[in-house]
Amino acid sequence: MLKSEGVFVPEGAVNIFLRVPKSFLSAPYELQDNAVVLGEILGVEEVGREFEADEMIGKEIEFVLRQGYLGSDDWLHFSRNSWPLLRDYGIFPDYFQITVVLKEIRTDGETIPIYPKRDVVV
Repeated sequence: MLKSEGVFVPEGAVNIFLRVPKSFLSAPYELQDNAVVLGEILGVEEVGREFEADEMIGKEIEFVLRQGYLGSDDWLHFSRNSWPLLRDYGIFPDYFQITVVLKEIRTDGETIPIYPKRDVVV
């Protein structure tokens, strides 16, 4: 589910994010705040209504990581570059669910594939 809450927003990102269990991302890859995570959109659904966005399926999306220090989730904030793709379709927090597959991490000048042996969908 897309969320927008009063959390610290990383530089280069907007205050719209996906929650991802730490055990899926920051813990196994030992990530720090502001790591860039690239993914691909698999689906977009409006809660309780029909919504078609076939043009969005397969589009690359960029996130900026903000670790959740209290609790079990990290926040993947949509980057300022990627947000217009969703915004222009009128996709809003708390009304839409987006499914993405995470592909790679860019941090400290290094590119790291995420779960290269299988797709982990969030």
